[in-house]
Amino acid sequence: MVTMVSCDDDDDDTTNPNPDKETLLTAKVWNGSKVYYQNADFTEQVKELFDISTTTIKFNADGTYTASMSGEDDETGTWEFASNDTKIVMDSESSDPITVDINTLTATELWVEGDFLETGGQETIELRFVH
Repeated sequence: MVTMVSCDDDDDDTTNPNPDKETLLTAKVWNGSKVYYQNADFTEQVKELFDISTTTIKFNADGTYTASMSGEDDETGTWEFASNDTKIVMDSESSDPITVDINTLTATELWVEGDFLETGGQETIELRFVH
């Protein structure tokens, strides 16, 4: 009796097991999920002022973005990484750029933290997005 075994040494999986931050950020539209303040979920408490579930943002590989929130016009602009890809700066050439810290960036989650209340950095809020 003769037995033959053959293995396919071709890698048929074309997905990148370790995508870089730009690939993760620009892959899909991010949908707003949660609002955190001082490590606590404040999504429901701020819903009347800011309903994050109506917020989406799409970062494009060409350095542009489009953000949408229900009831408001789409906002477009430019984005770039800063501080060794640990921050995102939106509209860096404008008079009012927005800089956020990237707390989490995976294939399914984006958590960014910034001074959205413009308190001089004393009161930061974390916005959580998902795919």
